[in-house]
Amino acid sequence: MLEDASNRELLDAWRAGNDGAATVLVRRYMARLTSLASSRLSRKLAGRVDAEDVVLSAWRSFFVATGRDQVGVPDDDNLWPLLVTMTLRKLARQAARHTAERRSIHAEALPIDEINWPVIVSRDPTPAEAAMVTDEIENLMSGLTPGDREVLTMRLQGEQHGSIADAVGCSERTVRRSLQRIRERYIAGGESEGTPSTRRGVPTASPGEFPTPPMCDASIEDVFVSRVQPVAEQTNLRTPTVEFSDVVLERLVGQGAFGKVYRATRCRDGAAVAVKFLRKAFWRNGLAADQLIREVSIVSKLSHSGIIQHFGWGNARRGGVFAMMEWVDGKDLESWYRTSKPPLAEIIECGIAVCGALAAAHDAGVVHADLTPRNILRRSDGSFVLTDFGFSRLASSPEKGLAAGTPGFLAPEQISDAFGTVSPGTDVFGLGGVLYYLLTGQPPFAGRDVAETFARTLSSRPADRASIRVPVANPAVDELVARCLSKEPSDRPSSITTVLEQLTLFELDQST
Repeated sequence: MLEDASNRELLDAWRAGNDGAATVLVRRYMARLTSLASSRLSRKLAGRVDAEDVVLSAWRSFFVATGRDQVGVPDDDNLWPLLVTMTLRKLARQAARHTAERRSIHAEALPIDEINWPVIVSRDPTPAEAAMVTDEIENLMSGLTPGDREVLTMRLQGEQHGSIADAVGCSERTVRRSLQRIRERYIAGGESEGTPSTRRGVPTASPGEFPTPPMCDASIEDVFVSRVQPVAEQTNLRTPTVEFSDVVLERLVGQGAFGKVYRATRCRDGAAVAVKFLRKAFWRNGLAADQLIREVSIVSKLSHSGIIQHFGWGNARRGGVFAMMEWVDGKDLESWYRTSKPPLAEIIECGIAVCGALAAAHDAGVVHADLTPRNILRRSDGSFVLTDFGFSRLASSPEKGLAAGTPGFLAPEQISDAFGTVSPGTDVFGLGGVLYYLLTGQPPFAGRDVAETFARTLSSRPADRASIRVPVANPAVDELVARCLSKEPSDRPSSITTVLEQLTLFELDQST
């Protein structure tokens, strides 16, 4: 089938006269290229330039150049970097044509210093914002030395100067100097001092065309989380429901990009609880706090043994919002897979348990929207519990698909609204991703970076079913997982209850 062919095979078929091969190739990249082009346009310029037309023009140039053997498919079969370059060049020319002063496109597009980072990272970003964030961070990373790139990666993962110095093999002073160079490069628009200002083939604005934030002694997170709203505008008027004095923190048990989780003891009854804090960089960010409070509010209304219980939220003494949850004595599914390599019967049992929790959430009008092996825990008694509703939303919400969650497990509609809106069907896809991971040890879609992972998720090519690790006595299990991972929401099982019914039948087959 053409849908399963590589990019190189598709181009060879097109050269041989198969126009359908070109259609398949375009479909693989069209949605994300259009989203990227849209993210580069201000509202004013977007009224005069159609992003989809720009992308189609880039495709025409690509096929003309390919027909003349001027361009080809790289050894890794990834056309994304080439297509991005051609699209942005087309966009730059269109911007110049439609701008009387023929200013750089960055005078009309959103410059990096005008991106409201706290808004993007503390609530679900639009596809355009997600494309912009990905593009700008990758651009910054690509211009750094390997040493600076490693320092930045570790710092954004929450590592302190001392631990970075130990890992890299240098002094803390060298780490601080590295971070200062990165800040200066970021503020300068990603270019070294004295270097002609160009970005991925598109001219950038000359000095003074848009404002840049002042230099300061802020941490690298503060630079990425710049332009935070004034504290007076962030103040949340809702009343905390738990007191920080009621918990005693014991040890750090997990951390991510935006938060840290501690095991703690609740003073009033001695019960073990989990306490989730925002990272310090987001303490003054009212939107990030609202997101955490929103998670507590949503999950507190769900009553199911397979959904983690939330006890409330509060403010720590030094500032920052925290949430108090039940303590789960167990491990996440990623750790479970690595240590146990679960057999098919246990994978089916896990799927049934998660379906039950999701069905309860869907009945309450809540979509989880971030199902991954790390967000599902296996208790020491063998039961399963669904956690981390940070990206959840009401099923009745009119919002378009939003790229918020974990790349590799995101449904296509969470990346591009060309596939529709986030709905309970998004959790059907997410469950398929979790089952796929337990069967193979890998996410259903993965690339070398976020851009390639998104491209594979949006392409017409299905997840690779040849790498199934667990021998499947009933081929219907493999088929069910594949249906859950369908790119088009309408091709997936109609509801999580339908998946539950199928898994229950598989469980009965296993026991007979």
